[in-house]
Amino acid sequence: MQTLLKIFIITFFTISVSNAQNNRTYITNFNDNFITVIDLNTAEKITDIRTGKNPHGVDVSPDGKFICVSNEGDNTLSVIDGETNKVIKQIPVGNHPHQIAFTKDGKYIFVTINAEHKVYIINTNDWTFEKSIVVGRNPHIALPSPDGSKMYITSEGDNKIVVIDLVKMEVTSEITMFGLPRVPVINNDGNTIYSTLRWFNGVLKIDTEKNKVVDWIQLPQTKSFPQEGKASHGPGLHPNGKYLYLTSQILNSVSVIDIETQRIVKEIVVGIDPNWIDFTKDGKTAIVSNTADNTVSIIDCEKNEVIKIIPVGKNPKRLVVEK
Repeated sequence: MQTLLKIFIITFFTISVSNAQNNRTYITNFNDNFITVIDLNTAEKITDIRTGKNPHGVDVSPDGKFICVSNEGDNTLSVIDGETNKVIKQIPVGNHPHQIAFTKDGKYIFVTINAEHKVYIINTNDWTFEKSIVVGRNPHIALPSPDGSKMYITSEGDNKIVVIDLVKMEVTSEITMFGLPRVPVINNDGNTIYSTLRWFNGVLKIDTEKNKVVDWIQLPQTKSFPQEGKASHGPGLHPNGKYLYLTSQILNSVSVIDIETQRIVKEIVVGIDPNWIDFTKDGKTAIVSNTADNTVSIIDCEKNEVIKIIPVGKNPKRLVVEK
């Protein structure tokens, strides 16, 4: 009986610790040299981690052991130990690295090299350079498919998304975007991508089987002109698959869109120049980076209301919640 009780206590403690760690979020502060770590269970800042100059992209390995950050200002990739929150490796990459993404199996991390028109692929077994792939001008975002078979790369300079086969490790197709693609997200089935477009206050809907734009969702027109093309930026698909959350940099809000009806069900006022959004695995909480006021907004997704605003570093951009 005592043995069973001990096993129960240990199991319960392990699950509790794991769940607590899974709700950590990592935010890059572009005009500082550190990222901020926040515990979404308590909505409190844990620490800042010094990385490199102009941290831009961030992702967490599937097993949660590593956090990687691309540093655009010094052309490096920082590898952070998820337990100690310490940088354990600084890897030179190409000129102006932007967003990054682990493959679903965790074997590789893709780094978009904006000024060299290619992606670098780093082998996570020993953190060495594996190969590079030419993907078109000014690649910005890397997005893995849910089944782990593909990586989607936005090419801002060529107005397209390229599709990389992760078995062949080569570009196999392209998706014409009719404008400069900003940030794509993909649904759980992998058959639909929603992507923002520079100057457009809304998203394009892409059929990934046809590799074709098939529809769009427009936010209400505003008198505010999207300076530097800033309109809608970071879409996020709620884990339940029913709602698309879309940040608008000209409305300073997040629109909650019913995917089936494509209607806005709630408008959530956040900070100034909202950039990126992500969710906890259970879908109860979302976090938004507000680039122009150096904060993040914590959203209760059941009420669709901001419950807390947390100061971070200068010009927060990308963020990711550990799943």
